Amino acid sequence: MLDELIPAVKTWKKPKLLKAESSFTESLPVIDSKISFQPFVSYLKSKRPEVSETKEKLYSYLIKKFEAEPALLGQVDLDEIAKQGDLMDLLTTLLFPVVGDNDKNNFALAAPYQFSVFYYSDNFRKLFFDNGEQHLLLPDGVPSEQLKAIHCSMIYDHVMEKFYGVKLNENPELIYPVSDPETGMLRYYRIRLDRRFIDLRLKGELPPIQDCGVCLNTFRILDLEKQLAKIPLDLFEAEGFAVWVAEDVTVTESLESIKKVLLRENDCDATVISELKKAVKALVGLSDLDVGLMPFIQVNNQFVLDEENVKHSLTAKQWIGVEPERLAEFYGTINFIQEHPEPTPITNLNDQMISFAPFLKVVYDAGARSYLVYPMQNSDGLIGLLELSSPVHNALTHKIVSQLEPAIPLLSLAMLKCRESFHARI
Repeated sequence: MLDELIPAVKTWKKPKLLKAESSFTESLPVIDSKISFQPFVSYLKSKRPEVSETKEKLYSYLIKKFEAEPALLGQVDLDEIAKQGDLMDLLTTLLFPVVGDNDKNNFALAAPYQFSVFYYSDNFRKLFFDNGEQHLLLPDGVPSEQLKAIHCSMIYDHVMEKFYGVKLNENPELIYPVSDPETGMLRYYRIRLDRRFIDLRLKGELPPIQDCGVCLNTFRILDLEKQLAKIPLDLFEAEGFAVWVAEDVTVTESLESIKKVLLRENDCDATVISELKKAVKALVGLSDLDVGLMPFIQVNNQFVLDEENVKHSLTAKQWIGVEPERLAEFYGTINFIQEHPEPTPITNLNDQMISFAPFLKVVYDAGARSYLVYPMQNSDGLIGLLELSSPVHNALTHKIVSQLEPAIPLLSLAMLKCRESFHARI
């Protein structure tokens, strides 16, 4: 019956085992590891009594298909996997939603606790392989010690839970900054490892937990070198395969970037503003985008045109270094914003809109065809202005406003720091 329901599927290109470059991984502790589909079959068998009748039939069908290929149940080599393209497709169809967007499925099947993948979605390949497709990429800028800590935490979390009944309070994860192949914009992906199809076996005598480098109060590895010495990884053997899923965490990481900037710097200078604008650009995800960020400064309850801060704006910088009477245009713009304090996307910037808001002429003349203004306020009134401009009609919409909203409290804090820096200067 299932043979009729599940059509023959077109297999992907021949699978290829890709490893991270040895220069990055040669210093990592090694665990005896082999690829096998036996733990997957055992998992399906254990779950059959718990699932619906339909799923039970599907599980039984897959068990039958895998057990008909004994070579897949021992230590598997890549040539054997390459022969089983249809079966691999069925496996990944079970693991990932059929209705999902195939172009956005970022997953790979990996050797247990190794930086090497052997079966992967096309989008994973585009994001995480080098241009020659010879190596699996590792995140840029991750120090070797940090990579070692992440790698060991993943393994020891499994070891401690299975053999000692202790769940570590570690949350090891790899964050990849990746240039989007379509937009060229920097996006961030978090690799989530699913280990349920990995079986760990003990090869020697299990050391007492009291001697290891894990704190039994906080359940964290406090001394990794002691942990490696007292419970060495060569005591264990890993069999099966891991599932790597890459989740887009650009929003979270962009907000974290803003937080780090604000925590790192006491003053708000040109470098800080530049980094904040870069984070906003990543948050929005549009490559053809200009960002303006301007704090509003007051002296004696009067807004002032401070050149150091105004130069970061897309519109207000037009009044830098001009005759005093042009200040009236600056104050007119402030009045306009105070009368229209809500975030406003202008999807079609044209002559008619400029006649309504003359201060936009400078960005229109520079090529902007859509524009977004987001005033930032607190109980004292206006504290800053976030601006976006794009040469593309309809690029900046209410959807972009929604994307910006999580960052506004942090950017407002930055505007207040810029105000404090100004008062410190004078």
